[in-house]
Amino acid sequence: MSSPPDESPASVVGMFHHAAEQDDVVVGRQVAVDGFVEGLLRHGRRHRYALFRPERGRAGAEGLLPDGGARASLHGRRELANVDDLQLAAWHDAQFDTFAPFALRARAQAPYPVTLVHHTLSYRELLHDVLRLLLAKPHRYDALVCTSRAAQRALERLIEHVAGRFNDEHGTQLDYRGRYELIPLAVDVDRYRPADDRAEARARFDLEEDAFVLLWIGRLSLIDKADLLPLVQAFAALKARNTGRTLRLVCAGTERAGERFGAAVADYARHVGVGDEVRVFTDAARFMPWKEQLYRAADVFVSPVDNIQETFGLTPIEAMASGVPQVVSDWDGYRDTVVHGETGFLVPTLWAPCQGGISAGALLSESPYDHLALAQSVVVDMRALVASVQRLIDEPALREEMARRSRRRAEELYAWPAVIARYEALWSELADDARRAPEPQRSGTSYATPDYGRCFGHYASRALDEGALLRLSPLGRELVRGAVSLPTHYAAEWKHLEIGLLKRVLQGLARADATGEPLSLGTIMAVLTRGTSDPAARDVVARHALFLMKYGFAEEAAEPNDPAEPRDPTE
Repeated sequence: MSSPPDESPASVVGMFHHAAEQDDVVVGRQVAVDGFVEGLLRHGRRHRYALFRPERGRAGAEGLLPDGGARASLHGRRELANVDDLQLAAWHDAQFDTFAPFALRARAQAPYPVTLVHHTLSYRELLHDVLRLLLAKPHRYDALVCTSRAAQRALERLIEHVAGRFNDEHGTQLDYRGRYELIPLAVDVDRYRPADDRAEARARFDLEEDAFVLLWIGRLSLIDKADLLPLVQAFAALKARNTGRTLRLVCAGTERAGERFGAAVADYARHVGVGDEVRVFTDAARFMPWKEQLYRAADVFVSPVDNIQETFGLTPIEAMASGVPQVVSDWDGYRDTVVHGETGFLVPTLWAPCQGGISAGALLSESPYDHLALAQSVVVDMRALVASVQRLIDEPALREEMARRSRRRAEELYAWPAVIARYEALWSELADDARRAPEPQRSGTSYATPDYGRCFGHYASRALDEGALLRLSPLGRELVRGAVSLPTHYAAEWKHLEIGLLKRVLQGLARADATGEPLSLGTIMAVLTRGTSDPAARDVVARHALFLMKYGFAEEAAEPNDPAEPRDPTE
């Protein structure tokens, strides 16, 4: 699907890159973020991409770069000290960090846009993220990327809610002046594609070749995904209608420790008399490596999602790319992706105004409780679901036509090249806006940048000033001779020390020691920062000199005048 890269990328888009979470539970947010970065590096054409990871997370991460770094580069976060050196066209955050990207831009002289993409919107804690967004004072050329129309409407209302309440209570005038942009999540249409040989896929999961297979795939959670027990009821009704056919319902997904919803689904299937026809896979090793084959083994994908935790839904477009018709709830992002009567069917959902008590009590509860309580009042019309699936059972030609239309829609709208092209067009447009009409810096994030020295400097008995005289200690002379070694614990993992800089400080102290003259801390700092414009460079040198003192390799050349009366270093 990819085309040859443009040989002259116009500019740089920066982003924080987080290591993939190691968890037994497969969460759509992490799948979406990892897929986005991979899709960007494979299919990006207009820009270069600079990925910034925590210093301790860089080891082995070079494998992220599919082109060996020709279009993308990997950096430590400390390299962001001089953000203007990057010549950014834009900064994108795929994790909806509403603070760090704006705090970073506050250091820059040249204007550039910031874009954020949301994931789940329903956790109460997100309201603090929205407040931080408002305090950051986004510009007109910043954008919130929404994955569905339903999510955009929800995000607009969340921002209105937080701004309205906060302004009323504190007399402020916070507002959001940026843009909303609609760009969906994407799917790898090379991995998810229609089956060439369905028999092979079915054999892997012990499914009969002549069976009509309904597939649910996703996190198995009553709390924050979907109640599948009504689906089991609907499947039992389908079995009763189709006594001459072999029907199978496959429910595959990971589950959180202690929830055991997969077992509840299997138990309920036995209770309603379809225990032999319902297969539940909860062991990720059983299906995740062959997830695409699980789709290829299915005749129809079913998803009765009922939870506000969902905003887009990756699995329907995975099914779409696999050429599997979708019968899903008329709910959130499903309403955008599934075209009723063309790629599948949208099943009506019902709700009523009954959320007030849960909203009022949210402070004293947890978001998962709220999700569960609310979802259990959402009605998915199972009679409509049964009727839709029955049509696909009865009308093979309709099923085949929906399969073709599904694949075509996935390729046109949800393939990574198409989605990445929309992002790149957005970044270019916003960057042009920022250059044409830069706005005065409106960042309100400085309050959350710590001042460790001012707030905690008084913890020490005494502070060294730049006039303090340092010299090698006897142990330092042994270090210079090679008789002892530097204890650089964590240095490789955290990169808090530069071994080369430590050696340069030692060399300076050793030369001074040979003449019998100590060096002032200020002299060490001045010499070792000569030629650099980094405002933090002197602090870095001072920390390395203090590290040598900490381990006894260097010492003050003169004792303090009155150690019994320590001075507050912040005065």
